[in-house]
Amino acid sequence: MKGKKIKKVPTKKIVNKILDECDVVLFVLDARNPEGTRNRKLEKMIKEKNKKIIYVLNKADLVPIEILKKYKEKIKGENPESTVVFVSAKYRKGTNILRDAIKRYLYSNNIREGKVGILGYPNVGKSSLINSLTGRRSATSGLVAGLTKGEQWVKLTKNIKLLDTPGIIEPKEEDELVILGALRYEKIKDPVTPAVKILRNVHAFNKDAIKRLYRVDVENVPIDENTLREIGRKLNYLEKCGNVDITRTARTVIKDYLEGRLNYYNVELEKYGQEREDNIEFITKYLDSFLFVEDAHGIVTHLKDVDELKKLKVKKPILGSKEIGDTVVVISFGEKSYDSGRKRVEEYAKKNTIDLYSIDKGKCGRNRIVVGVGEKKDKQRNIQ
Repeated sequence: MKGKKIKKVPTKKIVNKILDECDVVLFVLDARNPEGTRNRKLEKMIKEKNKKIIYVLNKADLVPIEILKKYKEKIKGENPESTVVFVSAKYRKGTNILRDAIKRYLYSNNIREGKVGILGYPNVGKSSLINSLTGRRSATSGLVAGLTKGEQWVKLTKNIKLLDTPGIIEPKEEDELVILGALRYEKIKDPVTPAVKILRNVHAFNKDAIKRLYRVDVENVPIDENTLREIGRKLNYLEKCGNVDITRTARTVIKDYLEGRLNYYNVELEKYGQEREDNIEFITKYLDSFLFVEDAHGIVTHLKDVDELKKLKVKKPILGSKEIGDTVVVISFGEKSYDSGRKRVEEYAKKNTIDLYSIDKGKCGRNRIVVGVGEKKDKQRNIQ
């Protein structure tokens, strides 16, 4: 049986389809190089269409948490309405947080049948992300750029669908495209230039990386083609005449980088301390015209009668806060007991320097809700 032919879909057509049909856009970036895998022209188009952007920093297991947080801060500074999530699609870490972020946005905007578009350069892990999110092999994925098939819808939940798409590529220098994984490194005529760039970039961040992987001492020597030749000797990539096969060596370096063996950072795989985003807009939107936000009992009484909240089923407890004027409302929703909900509200308030003066509990359908009301301590000082 012959293999299924890959359908070629024009990039412009896919982008327009996402902008027209999708409610949420997952912009997948390589966590090792977020700036190099961003496309600001496309980001601007998404914002102009008033679509929600969730930046997915994939391959986050290869980057220390403090670096990830700096990238997140930079992206959020440029686009405050966006969401940034750290993910390792390979190890399925962070995907539940991503799923929750999608669901929260759709629910808070009363979107019952949600559509999600996925964009990014080749090799940033779009198809692997879909496989990780859905828990099954629903999209073609692999190291070599260009393996994603033409447009196809994949179910995330009963009411949410994802659109898998080819990568979006802006014109760049060939060696930059190779480093991004947007060109097949085994096909280009000159892999040496991008390989040397990779070695220099990695060495600038991590002085031990090259020595640790290839057993080549690069201390106090320039990183250039001679470095590649030393690596080739260590790998025993020798031609019949005894010279190093520098082309084969360069392609191995590129492959090692794209697969994560040659990395900017020395990290151990962990959950990288990412917490679920404290977004309770799907609850607090019902307080927009509520007059008694200073009274926790009044808020609980008001929310317990909201039909949408009574019908809502949450798999994991939700905790967050919202400032309404000078008042801060802290809400725990869906905890197993009132005591744990109250404890989480009090711990949250303490951590975020909120002085609670009112707290109450109740039920929205089957969900336990605990509400704390208070003020930020810095605002109290300003008043005094």
